Amino acid sequence: MEKVLIHTSWGPSDPTRAGLAFTSAMVSSLQGLDVSLFLFHDAVILANEKMHPRIFPIGPPPISNVIEYFNEEKIKVYVCRPCYELRGMSHEDMIPTAALKEMDFFVELAKESKVISF
Repeated sequence: MEKVLIHTSWGPSDPTRAGLAFTSAMVSSLQGLDVSLFLFHDAVILANEKMHPRIFPIGPPPISNVIEYFNEEKIKVYVCRPCYELRGMSHEDMIPTAALKEMDFFVELAKESKVISF
């Protein structure tokens, strides 16, 4: 199966750009691709169960709806560990399919995937 890695640093500061990355990951999955989403910088906030329901893009579907799809379909969401931890967010509040990872893991995923950047 073809692998796609989508990564973004857009979060609450630009909900529409953030929403495009999430929607792209969902559509990639719907088209039968093995998709991973990697969140950096402000985007890590969207992996937090208490935060993502507050973010509404203009145009793309609500991020909460996409995360619900991710949970149902077991779509992998990787979260930059230092980015998440430096924001003081709790690991217990992460969405079910999220995992904290380092840059070396991102590079390994990128080596074996087509990469899309938002």
